[in-house]
Amino acid sequence: MTTETVLGRYRIVGELGRGAMGVVYRAIDPMLDRPVAIKTVNLAEAGDDAAEFDARFQQEARAAGRLAHPNVITVHDAGRAGDVAFMAMELLEGSDLRGLMAGRRPRLPVAEAIGIAAQVADGLAYAHERGVVHRDIKPGNIMILASGLAKIMDFGIARMRASDVRTRTGVLLGSPKYMSPEQVLGQGADGRSDIFSLGIVLYEMLAGAPPFSGDTVSNLMFQIATASAPPPSRINAEVPPMLDLIVAKALTKKPEERYQSAAELAADLRECGAGLTSFAQRHSPDDTASDDKTLRLADRDAVRGLSTHFDSREATRRLAAATGTHRTLEAHAKTLLIDRPSHSTASPRNPRPDESNARASRFGWNRQERLVIGTSVIIAAIVAVFIALA
Repeated sequence: MTTETVLGRYRIVGELGRGAMGVVYRAIDPMLDRPVAIKTVNLAEAGDDAAEFDARFQQEARAAGRLAHPNVITVHDAGRAGDVAFMAMELLEGSDLRGLMAGRRPRLPVAEAIGIAAQVADGLAYAHERGVVHRDIKPGNIMILASGLAKIMDFGIARMRASDVRTRTGVLLGSPKYMSPEQVLGQGADGRSDIFSLGIVLYEMLAGAPPFSGDTVSNLMFQIATASAPPPSRINAEVPPMLDLIVAKALTKKPEERYQSAAELAADLRECGAGLTSFAQRHSPDDTASDDKTLRLADRDAVRGLSTHFDSREATRRLAAATGTHRTLEAHAKTLLIDRPSHSTASPRNPRPDESNARASRFGWNRQERLVIGTSVIIAAIVAVFIALA
């Protein structure tokens, strides 16, 4: 298209970029006298895939068009002019996350990475509540404005609960490097799949590279489905232990053990971000003396803000195993759980059995040991009396 082309009511003034399915132009909406971005697909060039491309394009317009959230790109209009399907969206001035990371090698500052991920999680939570699953969260689909605002873009392979669209390529749609295990295995993908993909993006921002890789697509998919990612703090010492746990939970293979909502993920990320200053003051980046520096479970202030899913010894142990720190967990788990604030309404005069055991463990004695010691003392006292009387 030339700079004089008119598409619908929009006047094209320049080209912004090209993608796999079409071209994005800068345009002017003369009715409102505002700049917009026009995403197009030339269906005449799609050949036998024209019907599928048209269906996907219409689905993107419906999916994104029903969302009005600060962290989701706004779609103003959609239409068709001959063989060209087009969509008018807000014009974003900034850089996508892929370009931002390329200019910040090897990785983003931890606080910035947390802030971006939390914003994306906010946008996903809003979309998921309205039945829209993105299914292709990756750095190239996240725009970062000059103000720092993050925007989710490109809902081209989104799914809605009531959608009639079924593409022939099915589960192969999406970027393999950022797919969830259920997408790789050809299973149904819900909002938790987007959470896994965001976990990969967060990991890449923190570590400078995605957690899974392979020489071939099949090898990469095998890694996603089966391999455990090392904690990002092994690569970046500025990553606090709470963030290791958050990443591990987002990247859990089984959806039912993952974050169940993007809102929960966003809340944990912000809690972690709030504690970054105190973590930096307590731990030097070049501190490598401890083998368990990747997940200092004794650092109670760093993990206290985690969601209730971490409020159990079992959940903490499972996530420590996932992050490769299970060998050092036992030395810290008791201290961590003893000092955590209790959510119980039990009376202080009648502590629960596990609480009395926990207090005893401070002295190294459990209930059985105290019974044995008490019995021994009584027997010794009886023997002493008999000896005295004799």
